[in-house]
Amino acid sequence: MIRTNRVLATRRRGGFTLLEMMIAVTLTMLVFAITVPFFRAQARAVGSGAGRLDALQNARYALGVIDRELRAAGGVFGQPTIVQASKLALTFNQNLYTRSQSTDPNATSLTTTLDTLTTESFQVGSARALPLVVKTYPTATYTDSNGNRSPVETIAFFLRADATSGRNDIYSLYRRVNAKDSSLVTTNLWIPADTGYFFRYYRMSASGAVSLINADSLPLYWDDAVRTVDSVAVVEMRAAGWTYVARDNENVFRTVYQRTQLNNAGRLFAATCGDAPAAPSSVTATVTNNSGGSPVQVAIAWTGSTDDNAGDSDVRSYAVARRASSGTTWYTVGNAPARGGGSYSFTDYSLVAGSWIYAVKALDCGPNWSTAAEISSAVVIP
Repeated sequence: MIRTNRVLATRRRGGFTLLEMMIAVTLTMLVFAITVPFFRAQARAVGSGAGRLDALQNARYALGVIDRELRAAGGVFGQPTIVQASKLALTFNQNLYTRSQSTDPNATSLTTTLDTLTTESFQVGSARALPLVVKTYPTATYTDSNGNRSPVETIAFFLRADATSGRNDIYSLYRRVNAKDSSLVTTNLWIPADTGYFFRYYRMSASGAVSLINADSLPLYWDDAVRTVDSVAVVEMRAAGWTYVARDNENVFRTVYQRTQLNNAGRLFAATCGDAPAAPSSVTATVTNNSGGSPVQVAIAWTGSTDDNAGDSDVRSYAVARRASSGTTWYTVGNAPARGGGSYSFTDYSLVAGSWIYAVKALDCGPNWSTAAEISSAVVIP
């Protein structure tokens, strides 16, 4: 009998009293009351920050796309550098694409699958209206010094109002090559009514000082009788990204400015070329992996040729190539326009498994190639 009572007593001590449970529930509610507002505030801050970052990245992306192609603008003799210069449209000539490096070593990008409508000059037979206007281009056939069709394409960037935004000051940026269909670059760009521009243009004096071309004189065209457009030396872009943060009922704007100097507009390059340029130096190649450990890109960096900003001062561009460590055939992976010396870089995304040697050559206005400057050790792509 005594043993049974002891067992019952032991069992009673294993539970919680009502008072203990009420205290535990009260403490839990207090913890939630303190932490939930904190997490909500953090979530709002993250959402607002993401919206502001989206607007900034969108503006920077728009400028990067245009700047990358505009800085090497220029045509063969008689072919204009700038075709159209207006507040919301910029059309220029640039030797951007080629299908064969042997026939067009000055091109920025080698893509063997493109057609002649994209890799050679705009032809009169396929002429069409310039963006946002009814003026037609081209009106002449452009040829190089050998009488062949110019390899320099016509590239246009222009903005149109985006009706889907629900606002009348939000635009989308488009890009067109020759007579090809336009392609969308990005959306949600803000053009305020009090400024009304995305592009502005500057002249440059012999001393290097720039002066703004009056907006009232725009647009400028290649066939203007006084050839005002030929004096454009610097293009300024004002890109303002826009996003709406619904959580805060807030319109977010982030504005970025970019000035691009037209290096091929007849000021920085020599009219005649000397000997083959000196080779670039200090070439490095660095592999970047993703979070899973797989390589996604190789960043190539180098120091410009001594003939880039001194010596003959006639370097036009740099070609980046690679070959298998055990092979002898070089494959061009891209080009970078010369900008007057200093450090350069190029990112190779077209990775192929194997062991690779990267090299960089300088090209002058001859065109003459320098010897290749190679990396010191191979890059291995698993």
